[in-house]
Amino acid sequence: MLVLSRSDLEHLLTPGRVIRALEDAFAQYARGQAQVPARLAMTTTAGGLLLLMPSSLGLRALGTKLVSVYGSNRERGLPTIFATYVLLEPGTGRPLAVLEGGFLTAIRTGATSALAARYLARADSRVVACFGAGVQAAFQLRCLASVFAIGRVWLVGRSRDRAKAFAEAMAAELGAPVKLADTPREAVSQADLVTCATTSSTPVFTGKDLRPGTHVDAVGAFRPDTREVDTDTVCRARIVVDSYASAMEEAGDLLTPIKEGAIDRSSVTAELAELVTGSKPGRRSRAEITLFKSVGFALEDAAAARLAYDEARKAGVGVEVELG
Repeated sequence: MLVLSRSDLEHLLTPGRVIRALEDAFAQYARGQAQVPARLAMTTTAGGLLLLMPSSLGLRALGTKLVSVYGSNRERGLPTIFATYVLLEPGTGRPLAVLEGGFLTAIRTGATSALAARYLARADSRVVACFGAGVQAAFQLRCLASVFAIGRVWLVGRSRDRAKAFAEAMAAELGAPVKLADTPREAVSQADLVTCATTSSTPVFTGKDLRPGTHVDAVGAFRPDTREVDTDTVCRARIVVDSYASAMEEAGDLLTPIKEGAIDRSSVTAELAELVTGSKPGRRSRAEITLFKSVGFALEDAAAARLAYDEARKAGVGVEVELG
């Protein structure tokens, strides 16, 4: 069995490669060639959360991701989230690899958002409003930059000092100015693309500030009682999700407005697989406001893990271990 560390994955996986792998995986899903059970969530006795995310991708990939979420870890100087992916051989169930799951999750989440934005955002989108200044926010920007020619980023972060350091690092990486916004409105009112990758449990901006033609990605909230976008945003936007089933179970961004009676289930117009295969349209006009809501879909992990494994075998990367 192959063990792939974070540093291995950083060399093996690029936004472009992962976006292509995900596009293929969603096409297979649309053809009924993938299985993705509901995510199992368990609250631990220590107040953390354990997530189990299994999936299969035909004869290409089989595996599961284990994710632990402990908000109190910040006080211990530890990451809030730890993740590990176990990849199996689909035809036999033989363990193939164990992969560090933090990097895998971050890049597949960013790549999924960028794939959705390719169908839903205006092709000439240049200005991004970014909510969040952590690992996932960085991958949202990196992956969007692989699809769009980003000219400017307006950044909104909870900690001004952390946001300033993040802005400086991302400006150097993207080759575009990353400016701290004084208010959420300043960022959103100038944006073509809005990306939300925060740990906030309440909306981070008001949908009234969105310009016609804006596309919104919301990836931070993944529980029924949390959300990053408000009811105004949801009501103004055409809504697309990574998966109908998972969104209707876990996406508080949508479930709260449904409970309020502001929208109903039919307001969710498509899932990403339908855009990829062309059975549902992407952006329909320059003025349309669009929202892609993702709570994390195990298919994305399987596709990215298999890509990493194949690339590692080609490059001779990773550590071989014997289990038996």
